[in-house]
Amino acid sequence: MRTENTTIEIKNLCYKTIFQDFNLTLKKGEFIAIAGTNNAGKTTLVKLIGGLISTESRIYYNHIPIEQINKNNLFSDIGLILVEEKINFLYSSIEEELFSILENLPIDQKEKSKRYRKIIELLKIENILTYNPNTLVAIDKVKFLLAVALISAPKVLLIDNICSITTKKETKELLKILNKLNQKEKITIMMTTSNLDEVLKTDYLYILDKGKIVLEGEPLEVLKQDSKLNKLGFSIPFMMDLSVKLNDYNLINDIEIDMDRMVEILWK
Repeated sequence: MRTENTTIEIKNLCYKTIFQDFNLTLKKGEFIAIAGTNNAGKTTLVKLIGGLISTESRIYYNHIPIEQINKNNLFSDIGLILVEEKINFLYSSIEEELFSILENLPIDQKEKSKRYRKIIELLKIENILTYNPNTLVAIDKVKFLLAVALISAPKVLLIDNICSITTKKETKELLKILNKLNQKEKITIMMTTSNLDEVLKTDYLYILDKGKIVLEGEPLEVLKQDSKLNKLGFSIPFMMDLSVKLNDYNLINDIEIDMDRMVEILWK
């Protein structure tokens, strides 16, 4: 287990029949992906880490059991996004909902305004601020949930299936935003997914199957194990699959996942 510079650590977690002696580490500043097919335990894991389900002191945030942390402080530090959960918001517009959260934060008005403008600009949601958050289309719903999570300036984001309801183009936009939050804002991110196309630019990848980590490592190294992944029910990303085959035939020397660079290499 990777224990250096940890932000979240799970030690021998047992929960119902889903997890038995489960261990996982999320390092500070890291962007990790937890990939698994349906019923692998992804959503339950996010809820456990986020403090929505009691864990009997098996999950630690900055080396402190999450049960011992004040809930308001925990929810401020750890942003939780569950896109497939039904949420009934209190106000009739996105703007009102965000302002209501800001008003309860212990920061001055100048910082509130700065934070609000920064999030609106990052997510590009200026044109939907008057929309009812309970009636948003998929991509706007995801952006709004991100805005709600980010308004408290969390140190960690836990994101469950964020791209499960978006198109390929929208998914690319969302992943770009997440990478920016991780690299520029230094937010630690754990993202679950059932689509391996979404993991290529993360730092570390765990493959979850029936509540157990069956593969882990840097994404490209894990994705090279295509036969194991296929048996688990995953489809290998097209560029990764093509790259491995071309490498097997000695047509390229390294794994390449960018289409333009691949074409350039092959035409040399």
